[in-house]
Amino acid sequence: MSDNSSAIANARGLSSPQGCDAVANAKAWYESICEMVKELEAAREEAESMDREEASQQRIHESVLSVEVRSGWYMPGQTPKPEEYSILLTTGGPGLRLIGGLDEYGQPVSARLEYQDWGTPWTEYNPGHHEDAFKPEDYDAYDSTLLAFASCFYFGE
Repeated sequence: MSDNSSAIANARGLSSPQGCDAVANAKAWYESICEMVKELEAAREEAESMDREEASQQRIHESVLSVEVRSGWYMPGQTPKPEEYSILLTTGGPGLRLIGGLDEYGQPVSARLEYQDWGTPWTEYNPGHHEDAFKPEDYDAYDSTLLAFASCFYFGE
């Protein structure tokens, strides 16, 4: 790599220590999720914006790679109900997913981002540990934004 390309790679976080790329990916995705949720909420507030709301929903749906659910233990013969969900955002190194629990109606009740780099386990992204400007009161907005994003998906049959 030339000196110029090394500087560009460092600025983009491409040649940082293991895990830093994954944290940068999580931060960038959280910022994108915030933008998409704000766009959707603004569309919902407009009286005659069904097209804009549908376009916002479609943008959210198209931004993910997959949506999966899983159930807990159940007796043979019973029909399992989804208890948890996983929304895969990126794969490889770095990987990123949004995971959480579902209520009895298949609606998300919790949401958290997890990142992974090559050879590392899934780790919860905690913006308070990675961003100096993140304040404790920002966690409510963080949680509600992730939950609003997850709520755009259907987790039923």
